[in-house]
Amino acid sequence: MTINTAHTASIAGAWIFSAFAVFIGGCGGGGTSAVGRTDTTASMKEVPVVAVKANQKISGFPNAIDMYVPSNAQVAVIFLHGGGGRKENFAYELGIKNDAGAVTSMTSPTGDSWLISKKVMAIFPQGQTQPGYNAWTWSNYVMDSGQDDVAFLQSLATAIRTDPTLPAISKIYLVGHSNGGMMTNRIWCESPTTFDGYGALAGPPSIHLDPGLAASSTNHPCNPITVKPYISVVGDSDQVLRSTGNMGNKYWIINPALHTNSVSWIDALSSVLNDQLFHTRRVAMRCAGVPGTPTVNGQITTYSDCNDTLRSIVIAQTVVNGTPSGGDHCLRNLSGPCITTLAGDTGVDYKSLLVDFLKMF
Repeated sequence: MTINTAHTASIAGAWIFSAFAVFIGGCGGGGTSAVGRTDTTASMKEVPVVAVKANQKISGFPNAIDMYVPSNAQVAVIFLHGGGGRKENFAYELGIKNDAGAVTSMTSPTGDSWLISKKVMAIFPQGQTQPGYNAWTWSNYVMDSGQDDVAFLQSLATAIRTDPTLPAISKIYLVGHSNGGMMTNRIWCESPTTFDGYGALAGPPSIHLDPGLAASSTNHPCNPITVKPYISVVGDSDQVLRSTGNMGNKYWIINPALHTNSVSWIDALSSVLNDQLFHTRRVAMRCAGVPGTPTVNGQITTYSDCNDTLRSIVIAQTVVNGTPSGGDHCLRNLSGPCITTLAGDTGVDYKSLLVDFLKMF
């Protein structure tokens, strides 16, 4: 991975350190201390800090990559934004950044605290778009970015594992929202060994991954060589996936109002698999079983199967003081057809919900 040090900053409160100091030399020059004297250099080394590496690149790919790197990181999570989205905004929606603007702005205090406490390196790559459009996305059989995103994510995983300027990472996970989750599903099906676990927020598999279809130039039935841990979260009133009243249907037809150009979409009416029903297929693949009885906690229904290596979570919409809450598509700010967010007033922290599950593997 090419490290652009002009866009690299290490943040601990309002202090800026060089990348070399953070990743190579810690916070001091080393040396020994006199007997009975506190070694302040050693003490400073023990305080984790978060480094921001903005707009990094991997040779051969156009994707810019933002990296939020706590010095105590033990695992890495790649977060894929949704269709038409930007990497900076996704980091903001998850609470890593304090705004949706340039990544060189300060991370949020709660974001820093979360990264350090979870020991997670958070990586946000930028999806690409067909020439002449602003449909920044991923090639996931629902939309087409014009790029080989499978090869890009494979290369990114390799770069994270081998980059000497990064902390040693034991596990790498892939998660995404919306079209990012749909890309996550493609990798889970077609290149499962690339990552140690997978998760999606309102991002079901493309209809073209349906295992019941015959393989063709357009259909790619999901048949992973190994079934990796997976967690999915969907809402029962998603205005983008149009799950409202369709939770029993095998397919969901994506809101046609979003088809602003035909070049970026694979089908005239793009469809996805009902993620909650597809959980049944995942369970059969992994442990030759069937989903057990779910647990229900307010609006949240959770299926945990195959020794809790597969989870399917459905957030139901409710009404709070006359206003719909939860079960929709958007994460933080409302856009497009969303009338509320996925979590609503449930208090769910998306990144913790996914990462706490994935770190078990």
